[in-house]
Amino acid sequence: MGYTGRHRIPPRPVPRQKSAYRFALIGMSALILPALFVSGTELGRHGWDQFVLRDAMLMLLAMLMITPAVTLTGQVWFTPLRRWYGIVLGCTATADAIIASITSQFTGGVIGRVTGHTFLLAGLVMVLIMLPLLITANNASMRWLGRYWKQLQRLTYLVWFLLFVHLALLEGFGIQNGRNGPSGDVDHTPLLHQRLYQLSAVSLILIILRIPPVRRWVVAQRKAGRAWLPWLVLVPLIVLAIFAYAYIITEEVFKGVAEFRLQLPGGDG
Repeated sequence: MGYTGRHRIPPRPVPRQKSAYRFALIGMSALILPALFVSGTELGRHGWDQFVLRDAMLMLLAMLMITPAVTLTGQVWFTPLRRWYGIVLGCTATADAIIASITSQFTGGVIGRVTGHTFLLAGLVMVLIMLPLLITANNASMRWLGRYWKQLQRLTYLVWFLLFVHLALLEGFGIQNGRNGPSGDVDHTPLLHQRLYQLSAVSLILIILRIPPVRRWVVAQRKAGRAWLPWLVLVPLIVLAIFAYAYIITEEVFKGVAEFRLQLPGGDG
């Protein structure tokens, strides 16, 4: 391949400008989301109730967005972000669990601090599931586990489900009333502070695009030259997901800045 007779056919060059754009996009995504996570980390001062909420939820949803993005666009060059975000998620959850087991205000020692309530237990199970996923998130484990590696990584979907359970047990299905809710501040959009609803709004499009008939229809439309049609059909759900995700990020930034200033709303800073 690559030769005709005595003359070599030169390989098709890769546009440097396009490669630079891709590298910049991956680099910015890989830096911005962890920076947002770090900005919102409360270092365990406010207990286990902050564990696997805004910070880990951002990472988990960012990781889960990759497969639907591939389905819609047909592009695969950004798929390395999926593993990167998964590693950050696993490290985040593990660190927060350790901090919470030491600093949480629940009684009963270390065990009581991580299992003293149903939502705590759900969070602990999530961490225990994520540990093997974190340990095997490398090429050596892929070669060693073979076809079982992908089956193991599918436990991410169980983590996704348990996050719904965790938030439902922690916050319920109501609407924030004053300071009695997930947000320490009071504004005119209390419904948008409910993390269970934020998670649901973003997850809806991610679940739909994973349904096999829907995924096959999207791919078929793209191959038929009608790639615009799935976007047109799904645009309301896409807009809803972007709006909810942006709201999570906005709350993360404001609370992160307040934490660095020791002025966390509703806290003791």
